[in-house]
Amino acid sequence: MMEKIYEIDFIMEKIKIYEIDFAALNPEGKSKFILDLGFLASYCFMDCPFETAINAQLLIFTRWWNSYRLMIPENPTPQIMDIIMEKLWDYQEGKLEPSEFTYFAKCLEAVVFEIATGSTEKMDEDEAYYDFKAKYFEDWDDCYDSFLIDFSYIYYGIREHELAWSNVEDIIDGDIADLKIPLLEGMEEDSNCTAFAQKKWTQQIYSTPRFCQVIALLQKDIKTALEGKPMEELRKVYQNEYLFSPEDCAKVTADWY
Repeated sequence: MMEKIYEIDFIMEKIKIYEIDFAALNPEGKSKFILDLGFLASYCFMDCPFETAINAQLLIFTRWWNSYRLMIPENPTPQIMDIIMEKLWDYQEGKLEPSEFTYFAKCLEAVVFEIATGSTEKMDEDEAYYDFKAKYFEDWDDCYDSFLIDFSYIYYGIREHELAWSNVEDIIDGDIADLKIPLLEGMEEDSNCTAFAQKKWTQQIYSTPRFCQVIALLQKDIKTALEGKPMEELRKVYQNEYLFSPEDCAKVTADWY
């Protein structure tokens, strides 16, 4: 029975992402899962209210941020990251007026566009965007650039009423797989840069217990969102949900400094 899942098309067979035992997949199966992650996640929410998919990404990024913020204790966490997180939770709980959310989202989008591209094109559209940046980004640390860019896509998705999963894919197959997991597992990449060597290296990362746990937690967060529990209740729970344990976060910090 288990062998079949290695060969089937997850999408064509309409398998829900949280029903797949990622750790049990063979190397090719794991690679296919990561390649199809965005489609698998989107499929889960095809028949759900738009807000349910937003809630799922909010749970995922909250878990990730709880760990990421512990990894660079030498640098104070930029205040805007917590504000972005809090406002999104407030909005999903119905505590923030849509007009206030939209204004905040447009200001954030302008600043993030400058961070991502170096261009002030969007900033120049409204002086208020510069005021926003001066108020909230005075203590910004560029080590958080990638996380901010991917997280802010949720705001953009809400404004456009169109949610993609490329932001989740970027962090999982980028920062987590390329940087965090090798550090935590003590892995050193082979200096051989051939395509075959790179493929083998990636599959080794996907097969580590920690990466399998990353996927299991992602599946858990998606399933939790689909269960429809009140966001007010989940907000309390997710204050203490982590991607990596505090001990692992300390290990990443030690390796960086």
